[in-house]
Amino acid sequence: MSRKGCSAPTRDRQPWTKLRPMTDLEPCVLSERRGPVLIITLNRPGRRNGITVDMCRQLHQALLPVPASDVRVVVLRGAGDDFSVGADLTGGEPTQTPSLEQLGPAYHASTLLHSMPQVTIAAIDGGCAGAALGWACACDFRFASDRAKFATAFLKVGVSGDMGLVWSLQRLVGGSRARELLFFPEKIAADEALAMGLVTRVFASVDLHAEVLALAGELGDHHPFPLRTMKANILSAERMDIGEYIEVESARHLHVAASPSLRQGIEAFVRARADNLE
Repeated sequence: MSRKGCSAPTRDRQPWTKLRPMTDLEPCVLSERRGPVLIITLNRPGRRNGITVDMCRQLHQALLPVPASDVRVVVLRGAGDDFSVGADLTGGEPTQTPSLEQLGPAYHASTLLHSMPQVTIAAIDGGCAGAALGWACACDFRFASDRAKFATAFLKVGVSGDMGLVWSLQRLVGGSRARELLFFPEKIAADEALAMGLVTRVFASVDLHAEVLALAGELGDHHPFPLRTMKANILSAERMDIGEYIEVESARHLHVAASPSLRQGIEAFVRARADNLE
């Protein structure tokens, strides 16, 4: 990946402001806290958010403290017109590939996006390719604009893939379709991505980020205990057979039911139903 510098914060056409850098390095990755929602932005709009070594490191550093925080929902998005077109391959002369020791921890940004107790959402506008698609597929949800384009891209540039994309793709779209996307890395439009289950919902480009924030806010309004426990159930179901899973699920269910979250949830449900009847 290129080591070309990251851009300074730019004026963004999206309705998300007051962004700040997550590290002391040049701000390739920005963060904004909105109540229970943390918005993380890939910030190289002048390079279509092309991924550099510094961006990988900064994203990993941005995500590291999140699991232990009181954040309930994480939204990952790109500044400007694209989520990210993948590795920045046009930043000048080729540079030496970093070693596993140098970059290895940063590859676990995908691990964090997938396994953290918070709900994670990728808001995808424009291009989403390569390593960036790996980040997006590691999230719990992928909400896309109607002009989003997807591609695995790896074979076209002579690499085998990173950021856990192969692992995620097979679980999202099935083994056969994942192989097609990986070995024949052509661009896929948003409607096709929706049809194959690669993305969850598609919105008009002008509405994407407002819609994602509304959905993130809706999730963030839930009591954190059942929200996190449901995420834990999903992760457990990925690796357990049904008998083992039922044991774990039942114990968690009874634990949550004995907590104040049940009473609060019932009260909120009754209030909402009364409001709908008025």
